[in-house]
Amino acid sequence: MRYLCTVVVFLLNLPVVVFAHGVDISDMTGRQDVRTIRFFYTDGMPMLFARVKVFPPSSPDVPVQESIADRNGYFSFVSDESGEWRLTAEDGMGHRGEIIVDVDGETEAVAGAREAVSGAHLSSGTLPTSFAAVLGLSLIFNVFGLWYITKKRILRREAVHAH
Repeated sequence: MRYLCTVVVFLLNLPVVVFAHGVDISDMTGRQDVRTIRFFYTDGMPMLFARVKVFPPSSPDVPVQESIADRNGYFSFVSDESGEWRLTAEDGMGHRGEIIVDVDGETEAVAGAREAVSGAHLSSGTLPTSFAAVLGLSLIFNVFGLWYITKKRILRREAVHAH
């Protein structure tokens, strides 16, 4: 019975891995000197309030600006020199995206955005119904499983002490 409980708990928590996702980035530039970048997940949800760092062409290892994206995943900066600007965005939950913005040319999203298995990021603070249902069932199962195991141990101890 103990192994069955372990397998069931594992299977109930498995959908959390399925909901993990990666990062997409798009350059929403309107003017050449003011760049607006949108950081979002592969499922289309924005990386709201992600920490963004801006690295200029003249010092590619030292950020000239550190700020946060807005609640829709947008971040703007002013480019005062030509060349390749590097921007990174992290949401604090393991998702990280990076983009190279060529001020005189095209924008190129850098491959290598990490995927986090720490769970899905949801911008509105609400969970999708299917995910909430699985989470709720998992919680109920875990509470009753813990209660059952504890009760079994207590009964076993009482049986040992009674003999």
